Amino acid sequence: MAPFWRSPDEVVLRPPRIDPLKRAHGRLAAQIPSFAAIGLIGFFVDAGITFVCAKYAGLPPLFARPPGFIVATIVNFLLNRSITFRHSGAPALRAFLRYCGVASAGLAVNYAVYSACVLLAPSLGIAVRPAILPLFVAAGSGAAMVLTFVGFRFFAFRP
Repeated sequence: MAPFWRSPDEVVLRPPRIDPLKRAHGRLAAQIPSFAAIGLIGFFVDAGITFVCAKYAGLPPLFARPPGFIVATIVNFLLNRSITFRHSGAPALRAFLRYCGVASAGLAVNYAVYSACVLLAPSLGIAVRPAILPLFVAAGSGAAMVLTFVGFRFFAFRP
């Protein structure tokens, strides 16, 4: 309805104003599930390679983990860049280098939790065998998830 001092013919219709916070919140609401799904893919890559390195390559549990993490980091970067943070506009090489920096901080948390599980398991009566390592990978990945999401969203994929 037009204000009393304007006639209906004078009313200018404007498109609704989109609040930047609502737009960012909408994007965030879409990013979290895709980040979690891609993280799950990365978990399977990481845990699978860790398992194979321990069981078939005969690497000790603490040395079986790095190859899995490296491959999972590259896979996750490619997927996150093309899906989760596709609107970022960040140059690929710069985003990858920043991503690796954030992933390294995540790795520190992730690997610390994984190593603690490997080292503490025997004192809790749990045998450290290749089949249990994916659970330890999951514990480390879960601990690092929040840190890496915030770092990727606000640093790695920032234009």
